[in-house]
Amino acid sequence: MSNSADNIDNPASRPRITPLELSEWTPEAFAAMEPMRPPAGSAYNKRKADRKQQVRRPNNALSVMARYPELAQAFLAFNRHLLYFNTLPGRAIELAVLRVAWLRRSEYEWVQHAAAAPEVGLTAEEIDRTTADSVDGWNPDDALLLRAVDELQHNHGWSDGTWNELAEAFDTRQIMDLLFTVGAYDTLAVAFNCFDLPLDPELEGKSFPSGAGG
Repeated sequence: MSNSADNIDNPASRPRITPLELSEWTPEAFAAMEPMRPPAGSAYNKRKADRKQQVRRPNNALSVMARYPELAQAFLAFNRHLLYFNTLPGRAIELAVLRVAWLRRSEYEWVQHAAAAPEVGLTAEEIDRTTADSVDGWNPDDALLLRAVDELQHNHGWSDGTWNELAEAFDTRQIMDLLFTVGAYDTLAVAFNCFDLPLDPELEGKSFPSGAGG
């Protein structure tokens, strides 16, 4: 049965599932979030510290997942690998996630990762350019990665030509990590869209760049 506090019985409400207030989190919910704690030395430590100075609350994505600790624990253990122990460089991870978020028109995911991407070396201009239709202007490795994400989204797989290019640029584990990164963040992008998840307070007013393609 649905809980009226979740907004599930009124799909027109925004968000469709209300993020759980921190005071309502159970011990199981807190434990389920542990995988998302950045490890020592992670590029995401600074982003986490900066956010804590702005607002002392979990983000809305985690606060929705706190309603279902068993699912959160399982998915976030997988997400931890992709975000913190991925064999791809951080720049490549964030490029892939931003492109997925744009292709799925998931503003929540795009804005979240646009805020984190500078920590792995992406410039503001590059972050905005992940929403361009073409890959003109990118270096060859970045362009290949973006084209690979596009092809997975539009063609549901990679052509032999794209596979051969990837095999020259990346090793086997990196290719596998790229595939699972795209798949995981595609799942999250669709979930955030379906939940109609609002931006977190410190990111309100942010959006896709003006003039974004498509």
